[in-house]
Amino acid sequence: MKDNSETTEEESYVLPSWRVNQIILIAVRFLTDEGYYEDGFDYQKAIQNKGILLKAYSAFKPENLLELQKISLSLWKEGLCLVATDSETQQVCRMIAYNDSKTAAEIMQIIFHEYGHILFGHTEQCPNAEAEAILFSAIATFLMIAEQQFHIGQLVAKDGGGERFFEGIKAGLMENFGTQGVML
Repeated sequence: MKDNSETTEEESYVLPSWRVNQIILIAVRFLTDEGYYEDGFDYQKAIQNKGILLKAYSAFKPENLLELQKISLSLWKEGLCLVATDSETQQVCRMIAYNDSKTAAEIMQIIFHEYGHILFGHTEQCPNAEAEAILFSAIATFLMIAEQQFHIGQLVAKDGGGERFFEGIKAGLMENFGTQGVML
């Protein structure tokens, strides 16, 4: 939504450690449940399977993209998320639009950032919502890149599976930061 360089001192927000722990575990749980360590894993498909439409900026007519950016809560121009109710079907429609002129890693970060906003139910532009989405995208992007480079998830899966990986991270957070808020 918003680039950190645009955040003023008055708007800055530090997440409490218990919330940081929760978000780390939510990101790890999401990717582990989706099998991010399996060959051929596609994070975009995993998000689309949650009922969220992903659409590149280049797929929009320029005037339509400008209109979307106007109605979006986002002040960040690299990506936006929209949650709307279809007036005919009353079905909730969720969409993430992203700047596809970026590198693959940047696009991944943008999509995870916007997915974080949807996942956490953010409905307004505020510093804590940005901090949560930034943390979620940082953890998810890190895990994806670490998997691509080092296949850590595959090694863990062979040695006991994703649940063991998740529980190991959870135990580490509890040991280092206490039990407050780590339980999911």
